[in-house]
Order: sequence, then C-alpha cells, then structure tokens
Amino acid sequence: MVERLYQENIGKVPSSSDAKISSKDEPPPGLSCQLIPKHVAVIMDGNRRWAKKKGMPPMYGHRAGIQALIDLVPICGNWGIKVLTVFAFSSENWIRPQMEVDFLMNLFERILQEELDNFMRNSVRLSVIGDSRKLPNSLRRLIMKTTETTKNNSRFHLIMAVDYSGRNDIVQACQSVSHKVKDGLIKPENIDEPLTNQELQTNCMEIPYPDLLIRTSGELRMSNFLMWQLAYTELYFDESLWPDFGEKEFAMALHSFQKRQTIWRRFQRGFRRRCPEYSS
Repeated sequence: MVERLYQENIGKVPSSSDAKISSKDEPPPGLSCQLIPKHVAVIMDGNRRWAKKKGMPPMYGHRAGIQALIDLVPICGNWGIKVLTVFAFSSENWIRPQMEVDFLMNLFERILQEELDNFMRNSVRLSVIGDSRKLPNSLRRLIMKTTETTKNNSRFHLIMAVDYSGRNDIVQACQSVSHKVKDGLIKPENIDEPLTNQELQTNCMEIPYPDLLIRTSGELRMSNFLMWQLAYTELYFDESLWPDFGEKEFAMALHSFQKRQTIWRRFQRGFRRRCPEYSS
C-alpha cells in the first residue's frame, strides 16, 4: 500500500516555481559574499498544509517538501554556505498515522538511493542525527552506507535530523559525561561548554552552531530543535509553506540575516570608539 502511494505521488509532484536549482556560482545582487552564513538550520514546516490546500493527501506534500530540499542544497553550495541542517522527522512525529510514517520512511530511503551519485559528484557530505533505533533496518543500513560513502566529501555538509529531539540530545550528552566522570576519565570541575558540545550529536560538524535558523509556515516556535546549538542563532520566520520556499524566499532570509549582521557590526565599531578600554 505504501509503495503504491509512493509511486502514485512521485510522478505527480512538481517543484515549486521558485525552488529551482540556481545556475549562479555566487549569491544574487544585494547579498554580500562576506556576510553569507556558514551554517543554516531549517525547520521544514508546512508540507501537510500545502497538500491539504491542494486537496491531496499528506504524502503529496511530503514528496514536494523533499523536492524543495533537494533544490535548496546546490543553492547553498553555490552561495558559500558550508552546512545545512534540516529537521526532517522529529521524535514526536511517530504519533502520526502509521501509513504516513511508513511513507516517510520509504521516502527517506528512496531519496538516499537516488541522490547518492549527486552527493558524490558535487562533494556533498551527508550526516544523520537523531535516535536511529526506531528506524526500519533497511533505512538504518542505507544511512550507514551513505554517510560512510560521503564522509570525505568537503564542499558542503548536509545534516538531516531524523527522530531527533533537542532535549534528548542534551540528556544523552549529560549521560555520556556522567559516565566519564564515574569512570574517572574526567573530573566534575572540568565539565564545561566545549566538553558538553563534544558529546552532542552535532559533534559530526566542523561548524556546530547555526548562524541562521529558518522556519517556514508562519509558526513562531523552536519545536525542540537544536536547543543547545541555537543559543545565539539569528531566527527568521517565513509565512511560506515549505514546498513553496524556494530561491527567492531563501534570498530574502539571507537579506534579513545580513542586515542584522551589518547593524551589529556598526554597533560594535561605535562601542569600541566610545569605550576603547573594552576593545580587545
């Protein structure tokens, strides 16, 4: 049944008119190459509502959402972004109808299979964070194969959070640190932020802290995503449903980010002039 639904939907879903692969090797006019964020995180929200608006089942929206992600990856690489972390499936999503969950698991497998050649051709490294114990064995094996095959790719790093919980990430980091204390490997007074960061699931990244978080669909909350890592991240909320979030909308998010960075830099320069004693 899930396979039939996948086959029925895969040929129906068009890319968003805006979500096209950029042919440019640099950001569009108005964006500064010097202020491009190195790490962008995205909560890809709105797939189900997008499908409902079109009178289609949720699976139709999920397939369109994956297409929007596939289209965004080369844009990020071309514009100088080094890491893209996306919230693909939260630990709370298991409560959805079983048919929808099975479809998503099947969809993840298909995308990993279909995109591996593109990852290798474009030097994209893939990592998956989250609790993999509930995932189908076939998907777990494919994740291991894809992450191992792409581990030496260095142009761009795509992180997919699957069965991920920000709170659980912090809890498991604390548990790991406590075991090291119990085993005498470290002392309690040596526990600090860098050590804790090493125990988080994002330790697979060279740039673990996102510069910018984007959430689509108009929702204004974090939904348990990267709770530790987002402490100083700039937040951007867009009204677009995720399948409609394309190159134009992405450029607007980066414009907002760069405007804030410009204001902050001006403030810092002015502060140093007024208070030279605080300058490094």
